[in-house]
Amino acid sequence: MIYQDENGLLLLRSDKLGERDWRSDHTYKLIFGSKGGGTYQTRYRDLTIEKRQVAIFNPSQEHKQLHMSGEKFLIELNQKLLKNAAKELGISGPEMEFATVSYYHPQLYRWASFIREFIDWNCGKPTEINQLFVENSFTQLAILMVQYGLGQHQVTMPEVVQDEVLKRVIEAVKQSYEQDWTLSGMAEVARLNKYQFAHLFKERIGLSPYSWLQLYRLIRSQPALFHSNQTVLQIAMDHGFKNVSAYVHLFKKVYGATPSASRRTHRFD
Repeated sequence: MIYQDENGLLLLRSDKLGERDWRSDHTYKLIFGSKGGGTYQTRYRDLTIEKRQVAIFNPSQEHKQLHMSGEKFLIELNQKLLKNAAKELGISGPEMEFATVSYYHPQLYRWASFIREFIDWNCGKPTEINQLFVENSFTQLAILMVQYGLGQHQVTMPEVVQDEVLKRVIEAVKQSYEQDWTLSGMAEVARLNKYQFAHLFKERIGLSPYSWLQLYRLIRSQPALFHSNQTVLQIAMDHGFKNVSAYVHLFKKVYGATPSASRRTHRFD
């Protein structure tokens, strides 16, 4: 099932899930783990998308689908639509670049679930109904991506939690994210043992506590990287990384380029 217009394309397929070719084009691609999950390969890392999670590939970013189970739910949006959405939200700069990570966000998940259910509800009705609905939904998704998509335009991690226990932990971590937080320390704030806490965190947020913390530190470092002349070493140390190598490694894993290279090509000033 395919719906397409000048702003993008929606693909929903439960058959022919195999796909082994490298792909890249000039659109942003969102892949939702709607009924299962999948694994994708990029030139610099493999990415696993679990149920309820979303991953975004940037224009011209080469990727290959290694595995997909249950259903493939993919949306492509053209660059102009994202640029217009960013402009309306007061974000200027070069083309938006999203992090190559899979994660859960309630707003993105609700959008995908609603679109998915709408198509099911209207199965058998004239395709023009679904076509019109999907076309108008592309703009909504572009706005949600700019607001909640993890990328180089963000200055902090978009809010994801509704659970009061996790809110308490995340707020505590945010206030002192530069400190040496441990799993035991986070679990103590949650008033859970560390195994219960780690399971709850991964289930609700889609990332392990440590992965979330490192990603939060990286996102918080971006304003300094793109809007100051601080050294990469100073930025890394100021934002909680134990050494510059750990910062560079994570940045390259997430964006496919070193902080220095990204600073040269994506400086917002």
